[in-house]
Amino acid sequence: MDDLLNDFLAETAEILAEAGGALVAWEADPTDRAQLDAIFRLVHTIKGSSGFLALPRVTALSHAAEEALDQVRRDARAADSALVSAVLAVVDRLSELCRVLGSDGVEPAGDDADVIEPLAMAEAVPEAPVEIAGITLRREDDFAAELQSWRSIRVPLPLLDTVMTGVTDIVLARNEFARMLRESGADASLIASFDRLSDSIAGMRQSVSQMRMQRIDKLFAPLPRVVRDLAQDLGKKIKFTTSGGEVELDREMMENIRDPLIHIVRNAIDHGIEPLDERVAAGKGITATISVAARQSGNQIEIAVRDDGRGLSPDALAQKAIAARVLTAAEARGLTAKDRLELIFRPGFSTAAKVTAISGRGVGMDIVKANLEKIGGVVELRNDEGRGLTIVLRVPMTLTIISGLMVRAAGQYFAIPRGSVREILLETSDTVRIDRVGGGELATVRGEQLPLLRLEDVLGCTRDEQDDVDDRALVVIRPGQGQSYALSVAAIHDHEELVIKPAAPMIMATGLYAGTTLPDNGRPVLLLDVQGMLAASGIDASEEGRSGDAEAAAADEAQSARHATQLLLFRDMNGRTRGVHLSAIERVEEVPATSMFESAGRTQVRIGDDIFPVHTTTQSDIGETLKLLRIHDGRAVLCYPIASVIDIVRLPDVIQPAAAPGLIAGVILVGDEPVELIDPFWLMAQYGAGRTPSTLRRPLCRLAGDDDGWGSNFLAPTLLNAGYRVVSGDDAGETPDVLLCLSDEADACAHPGDAVPVIRLRASLAANGPDDETVYRYDRAALLDALRSRVGGGRA
Repeated sequence: MDDLLNDFLAETAEILAEAGGALVAWEADPTDRAQLDAIFRLVHTIKGSSGFLALPRVTALSHAAEEALDQVRRDARAADSALVSAVLAVVDRLSELCRVLGSDGVEPAGDDADVIEPLAMAEAVPEAPVEIAGITLRREDDFAAELQSWRSIRVPLPLLDTVMTGVTDIVLARNEFARMLRESGADASLIASFDRLSDSIAGMRQSVSQMRMQRIDKLFAPLPRVVRDLAQDLGKKIKFTTSGGEVELDREMMENIRDPLIHIVRNAIDHGIEPLDERVAAGKGITATISVAARQSGNQIEIAVRDDGRGLSPDALAQKAIAARVLTAAEARGLTAKDRLELIFRPGFSTAAKVTAISGRGVGMDIVKANLEKIGGVVELRNDEGRGLTIVLRVPMTLTIISGLMVRAAGQYFAIPRGSVREILLETSDTVRIDRVGGGELATVRGEQLPLLRLEDVLGCTRDEQDDVDDRALVVIRPGQGQSYALSVAAIHDHEELVIKPAAPMIMATGLYAGTTLPDNGRPVLLLDVQGMLAASGIDASEEGRSGDAEAAAADEAQSARHATQLLLFRDMNGRTRGVHLSAIERVEEVPATSMFESAGRTQVRIGDDIFPVHTTTQSDIGETLKLLRIHDGRAVLCYPIASVIDIVRLPDVIQPAAAPGLIAGVILVGDEPVELIDPFWLMAQYGAGRTPSTLRRPLCRLAGDDDGWGSNFLAPTLLNAGYRVVSGDDAGETPDVLLCLSDEADACAHPGDAVPVIRLRASLAANGPDDETVYRYDRAALLDALRSRVGGGRA
């Protein structure tokens, strides 16, 4: 029974890891019936195995999840985020039970009603507001294939190493025996029998080599679940993608980088991706992007985690480090930008503003770096402040299987990682031209100029006189992103699947080799480090500037995309989907509902020390807080209440205009959904009187003849509210723009020096005649019209 339990635990651990990612992928596309069927089979497998081992809690949990999924398969239930969350909770509880089973050997007592009941209630629970979009998991053919082969056993890694060494010795003995047979002139039938044995040994060697290897997409499997759960907790919408899952990595190495990778992804969600209002203000899409990509580069496996968030600010990191007493101000001034970025690797340093359950305790990136360095790996930061951050993990292959290109130089054979080879050409080809420039060589391949290295020169060897010049080939190598060069070799031999092991320390110290391999001919061959050769040669292999026209076209296209009219989609308070030009939005503000108030017949809101008008609409219960779009025309601000922001999209070319001017300028189609387009011009025209004070100069009015104080008490507040400044009497200083005469005496309204426009106000309602140009003192509209006609400024 112990063996059966161990088999069950190993099998269930793999199933649960796969099920978590598959559930999140299914949530992104509930119509994917194949994914649903695969998840159902996984849960059904756990149920059947647990029933055989008499594990009632595991059986009950898996049965409940199976029943809920089967309801969806029979179209008796809708697939929604609540159902996925409930099934994920079952997966978590099963993982917990399996951990206890592995340590204690018996299933713990307990009740799982708290996890099973939400499965039955999931239909009535509203969907979560945050979704993960575009998750890329393992290929369907790989997923389906592994469903047929869950059975496994646990084998100690040292035992696998011993078996691998033994198989290698068998291969060497086979090669030696083959040479002896050829030299002895053995019978053809004997040689044929030996060839069959040789093929069997080669197959066995391949199988044993792969025992330690595992596709890296198993490392990626838990990441979609991590992204989904944390994004929902933080109220962020994230598109998560993975690539390079076919890369194979040593199982032990994979375990060592699992936790650092998860930590980096969590950091990207928590620290890197901005809150909604910050992304809108920065002109970014509502849906953020996090990608994890793996590739084989030279003697290393490279895993890059990239987000399109705020990136890192070197200056802010330095200030944070000074405040945390990680370094002094004098030390900070002496740091380069790169050194300041690497402050995040200092023990006890954190970029979080406060301690939460997710981050902020200062135990994070320093542990990531330490764990990577223990296995010979490195961490690299590629920062684009304001646009995103890429963290690259590089770990040694140690023992891995790669596709290699066998080449010859100086009479010896070498291997080049096939993943770094971009193209292979003959030096004598019509598409190749080689020029000597400044002591070096330059290869031009179909118009693209590449620095040229000759392998014999790099290795410090002389060319073999027996090499045929016509056989010399150029291998165009791309050692890393944005780099490429041409490597000249005496000849191309073959492609082979190679098992890589570390070479002797003295050989590895040269920086030119990534390890050693043993091809099928049994003769040890060195694997070239394509990046190390580049570093040793000291040449610039950057691709920047080689394809100027293409880069210029790409830059123009990107510039056009940035200048395209962008539309902010939102859900209005009445539930309708509407849009407004993003350029008209200053930012999205979230304020307490108590900040809104009614005054002077208008709805207004207090934000900080300012008061702004609010566009009133038919509103439902707004709750404790309210989201406001701050529409800004350069001088004034108007707040527009919304229920939620949906996305930022490009404004379609076709707009169905409204029949008459109003709040809605027209209707557009975004996808298949009609969207009402808000007219900010009309909005601002309706609320022009509610403008905030302008930063432009306000005209100065001087009140003359105000003997009874009527002008100061009655008229001045009206003028101030209309956007004018007011002084009384003979106040010295700035020359007024207009003189308001409140007296019937002409001398009281004189202004020495400059010719200042004069507006006379009368106390009587009726004019003194057809030529009377005075204005009745209580006729607000006539007074403001007279002011605008003489000096401008103000507001209606």
